[in-house]
Amino acid sequence: MAALDSTRAQDNSISSKNDTITLAQAYMNLYLVEIYFDSIPDERLKKIIAYENDQLKSINDSAFIRSNSTLYNFTNALFHQNQTKFLLSTKDEVSRGLLRRLKSILDRGIKYYNDAKIEDFKTFDKKENSLYELIKFDLQSNLLLKSEIRSLKNELNTLFNEDIYPDFQRIFLAAKNKNQYHIDSLEFYAGIYDMPLSMEITNNKPDFQPFSFGDPNFISSEYLADSRLDILSRYVQLKYLASRRTRAPRNFNKQLLHEQFKDFKSSVRSEKDRFIKEELNQKVLESLSREISSKFPIDKQFGEQNSAGTSAMVQMPSKSSQYYFFPNPAPKASAYFIKLAFKPTLSTLGQVDSFLSKSLVDAGYKNQLHYYYDMDGFALTTSLEKFNIDGSPVPSEERFTQNLGGDGKFSYFEIFKSMFFKVESEFRMFAFIVASNPATMSNVAMTPGFAQQLLKNSYDTLPDPLREKSLSNMVLSLFVYHFHQNDIGEVPELDLSGNLTVQDHLKNAGLLTIVQ
Repeated sequence: MAALDSTRAQDNSISSKNDTITLAQAYMNLYLVEIYFDSIPDERLKKIIAYENDQLKSINDSAFIRSNSTLYNFTNALFHQNQTKFLLSTKDEVSRGLLRRLKSILDRGIKYYNDAKIEDFKTFDKKENSLYELIKFDLQSNLLLKSEIRSLKNELNTLFNEDIYPDFQRIFLAAKNKNQYHIDSLEFYAGIYDMPLSMEITNNKPDFQPFSFGDPNFISSEYLADSRLDILSRYVQLKYLASRRTRAPRNFNKQLLHEQFKDFKSSVRSEKDRFIKEELNQKVLESLSREISSKFPIDKQFGEQNSAGTSAMVQMPSKSSQYYFFPNPAPKASAYFIKLAFKPTLSTLGQVDSFLSKSLVDAGYKNQLHYYYDMDGFALTTSLEKFNIDGSPVPSEERFTQNLGGDGKFSYFEIFKSMFFKVESEFRMFAFIVASNPATMSNVAMTPGFAQQLLKNSYDTLPDPLREKSLSNMVLSLFVYHFHQNDIGEVPELDLSGNLTVQDHLKNAGLLTIVQ
């Protein structure tokens, strides 16, 4: 700060503007606004945002912008994030016009952030970027902005869903009561807020996409239709197909349609929204079921095929139902182990889960288990835990952590908390995958932030559709993700030294009997 102030004082004697100082000051001011937003009076926030808008617009040297593109784009992203948050916090009433304006501003912020092309350690190499070190443009500020933008996206996402829900209700009632099917209108209203709707029913094909992990510093500009919108959309599609006026396409997959209808009914039963509970009651669902069965009769043996596990929809639930999947291939692990013909005496996946969960609970993992769909079976992971390499126990209150990091970086709180513990720390997560074939492993290493994201997007118990499922051959794929923290507040890194095998970790955790 002193160096920059000194430079500015010198520049006051000349008429030319210093873009480096302008950009650096804009970054620091906007970063401080981001940190202390809630404690700054609205009137002052308004003045700061207006001032920094003018400052950033004054930087128009294309050569300078190209050579400083990361900081320039990041600072603009900071500006649009703060502007969106300010307008949202001072709104008198929510209108579609205001929501579209907020979306437009945040979209520009997201584009600027993505254009910054943050590459974590490469971007913030202190040897290469002394200016970044001086103004505190680092992993921490990147994590905070990324979290703030995603938090704003979630808040806006809720408001967007609320805004178009009445339109979806109106279109739903037209289909239910008047046999009018305005599917294109559903897509139009969802499109106002860039919400892709699943059209898997009218397209007569599953649109399942496995959970993917890509660039942790990329933020999608798309928003998500919530379960209420999805349910009403799927009802209109089902009614449209069941209508006598609608001709089914050639090679129509009737079995898939019936599986999609079952998935739809399950979503309706779990939905708590009052409108859906009243309008999609048991009588309405039974009527729709008769219409579908009448127009699309299926073989009586279809139900038996389901119980045998041959239906793809049981194994691959639709993305629109927000099912959780463990990545396939799995992220690169510290150690892995494959056991063929795993527990051949156990006939169902539910029995396999009982065996694994009992072993884990007995070893101290009670309430620390997370479940996912994976291939034709399931995945089970443990929470991130601190452990001692020598096998000695970690105090129970320190063992499990809910927030090891975000996208490879400790949060402020975790950095502060880590000062009270040992300088070096070891963290670990087990992943057990049970399926017909061995799981494969990616070349992309697991990060603490991605591990945390996986744990958040999981089930507390084995999903019901898998409990009675049988596999002719069961294979256990076991991955261990071991993170080592060198010093206080440093980013934990995946240990790829190979010094500890899967068996070493299992013995350390008291879980060796699982593979014996």
